[in-house]
Amino acid sequence: MDLMQRQILASVVIVAAFMAGWFPAPLLLRGEVVQWGRLYENRYAPPGSKLGATARGRAFVQSVTGPMPLTEFIASRIQGREMVVTDPDWAGIFAELEAMPASGPAARFFDPAQAPFADLEPDRSYVEWQDEGGIRHLEYEFVPARDFERHQIPAEVKFPLRRHWVLILAAGLCGAILGFGGAVAGPVESSSAGKGLRWSAICAIAFSGTMLWPFVYQTVGSGLSFAAILMSGLFLLGAFVSMWLFGRQTAMVRRMIGGAHLGHFTYNSEEWTRFAHWNFGEEASEKKSIWWLVFVISVVIGLGVMAVMRDEASVWVFGALMTLMALLRLLAVALPRLAYRRHLGRTGEVYVGQDGIYLDGSVHSWNSLGTRLDSVAFQASPLPHLRFVYSYLMVAGRSLYFFRNHVTVRVPVPAGREAEGRAVVRLLTGGAGAGS
Repeated sequence: MDLMQRQILASVVIVAAFMAGWFPAPLLLRGEVVQWGRLYENRYAPPGSKLGATARGRAFVQSVTGPMPLTEFIASRIQGREMVVTDPDWAGIFAELEAMPASGPAARFFDPAQAPFADLEPDRSYVEWQDEGGIRHLEYEFVPARDFERHQIPAEVKFPLRRHWVLILAAGLCGAILGFGGAVAGPVESSSAGKGLRWSAICAIAFSGTMLWPFVYQTVGSGLSFAAILMSGLFLLGAFVSMWLFGRQTAMVRRMIGGAHLGHFTYNSEEWTRFAHWNFGEEASEKKSIWWLVFVISVVIGLGVMAVMRDEASVWVFGALMTLMALLRLLAVALPRLAYRRHLGRTGEVYVGQDGIYLDGSVHSWNSLGTRLDSVAFQASPLPHLRFVYSYLMVAGRSLYFFRNHVTVRVPVPAGREAEGRAVVRLLTGGAGAGS
């Protein structure tokens, strides 16, 4: 089993373990001992014991219906919906409910599949039990999972699988160790394409879990469930698109490493270190120039909006633009430095193919929809290298304005292999761009 399969399987296990902790019981039974004396008193007590509208309402009810004996009151409330039970297990249920503190909830929730509840009928509402203490009644109600939020149900009853929390935790930890602990990745798996494919698949599994969550938890129909399904569906679609894009790149890298390449370059440590220093300076300079251009445009637009609008909102807009520019500045500094540190961490290896490049773990391709190779040239100074420029379509603005974003990639050519570098250029351009 390769690294990708291991991490996908591990992600499924982790998501399943997480969801198991919130998997609700399909059906619960709510039971409460009926306090007939209290109900009778509330019904027929003099209205003077209450205040305001409650007293007036009670007086009206008592004026149109006279008091009745307690036995008739009970019979009128039950109306033949009781089940007479004789199972001795009911003695413990009644004793447990009657021992509950008066300050807490009066009802308890049970698994209707367990004895002695399995024989209760859904179309009845009361259990009648008689012992030496007299006749007592328990009012019961079957509560499906979709109605759990209307009741105060203890978590260990609402989510019965939590009783096996040790097994759930062990499954999650085993999944994490299996997929992410001590994994040894090859050049394909450790490349940017391989990492992107794996993490896209992991995100797809996670978003599948959040999209299925309302169906598992049986909350379909609520506003939160609609938002969860919609947003998770959109993110899941994005994850699938990313899997497709990174999957094409990963397949391309496998083919190049397998032999379907135009050029394969390896370097000694001195050559690679010299390239890493030079390439870092070039990338940092390019990103800094782009940042300054965007910064000047943002300042002009922001100040222009403030000068025209002259209100507090325009100040907030300018502040938001400057905050965005600060974040972009961090990226402009951090990204070249991270690439520089990665290059210095090992001696690089490069594969050049018809549709892309593998450069020390970074993968660049121009074989996807909207991408193209714009130019490639061999340059001998300041050190021999191939300069690739490719672009991909981007869209911006409310009118969906399309434009091309260009990316420059430099591939060092080892000493003594300049002719091979020029041959790669001729193969990609049909003869142009192979000069010095």
